[in-house]
Amino acid sequence: MQEDEDIAFDDLLVDLLAEYPAGISEYQMLKELDRRDLIHLDEDSFSNTLKLFHAHFLLFHRLYHLRDRLHREARHCLQINALSIRLLPYSSSDAGLEMADKLREYYLDMTQLESTGESELEQMLDNFWRYMQTGRPLISDAKRLQALEVLGLGAEASAPEIKSTWRRLAMIHHPDRGGDEEQLKRINEAMHILSGTKR
Repeated sequence: MQEDEDIAFDDLLVDLLAEYPAGISEYQMLKELDRRDLIHLDEDSFSNTLKLFHAHFLLFHRLYHLRDRLHREARHCLQINALSIRLLPYSSSDAGLEMADKLREYYLDMTQLESTGESELEQMLDNFWRYMQTGRPLISDAKRLQALEVLGLGAEASAPEIKSTWRRLAMIHHPDRGGDEEQLKRINEAMHILSGTKR
């Protein structure tokens, strides 16, 4: 029963997207779906951060399901981006592209929505804005402490101390010097996390 409802909703999304061959923004799509009574948005849905996140997540969840379906049926390719959601002609060479991408995995996992409250959302937004300003993501205290532990350092370690410890350990564990390659990988991973270069 739910599957039939999802397919019917997907078909309505395809019809809506067909009306915007150049693409439609997420904001426009949400407003249009609300106007057509296909979803319900409260008056404060765009000013309440948590409500906006819920609307965003549920829309992208449905869009990623639709993209997969359109690929399986060889009907269209679906471009999914907050600024432009767009139906594109199907190309067999595109089939399967991005099927394992991180955004797809995130939006298809409903536990992400269920586990995201106001504090988690605030941290996500802080991380986003820090990344936009510095190009370096914010890391949680727990992750920072784990990375410091790999280097044998405590929470009070300074940036110069972290860097010098990493260099010393990297030399000790480098395979060319008879070190352990796996340990070197862990040391480098910890340094990437601490320096904010972890991708």
